[in-house]
Amino acid sequence: MGIEQVILIGVDHNFTSKGEANKTVISQGDDPNHVSPNYFGKGIKWQLPDLDTSEIGYALARDAYKKAGREVLDATVGGKLTIFPKVDYNSLF
Repeated sequence: MGIEQVILIGVDHNFTSKGEANKTVISQGDDPNHVSPNYFGKGIKWQLPDLDTSEIGYALARDAYKKAGREVLDATVGGKLTIFPKVDYNSLF
């Protein structure tokens, strides 16, 4: 596809809900983990994040892009992901 640069936006890599990775839980009300409190409504089953395994995948992607002479940047405002170089969101537009 010819993509030389990927810029991530909105990858907070941080969740208020804590617990065992991949454990299925049921939403009890407003969702504190996503951009909208209605992202998961009350009673929705979802799995707690596995941030460690996500980081392994992100590192593999970073290395593959770098090897191909490409790059992945992270423009997420306030995100906790440290795998990719950060770029100021406001400088992109």
